Amino acid sequence: MTSRTSSKVAGLATETGVLKKRSRLTLIGVMGSKSAPRALLMTGSGRTLRVQLGDRTPSGKVIAIDGQSIVLHSGQGATRLSMPR
Repeated sequence: MTSRTSSKVAGLATETGVLKKRSRLTLIGVMGSKSAPRALLMTGSGRTLRVQLGDRTPSGKVIAIDGQSIVLHSGQGATRLSMPR
């Protein structure tokens, strides 16, 4: 068994530059356990942030993380970021 992905499969499964086209904070990954969840975010400028509950981001404070999304709270209310499709 090999862990290499054929170039044909990789080409069909990947769209180059998708995250770079986003101008706002984007959720790109969720990891950790249910008791200590973490999330990986990309800012509009391309900077990557690793956050946990209680951390502050450019869009607000992290108040929830589940398997597919993160909730941020700012002075304007709560915002849910979901994994891009």
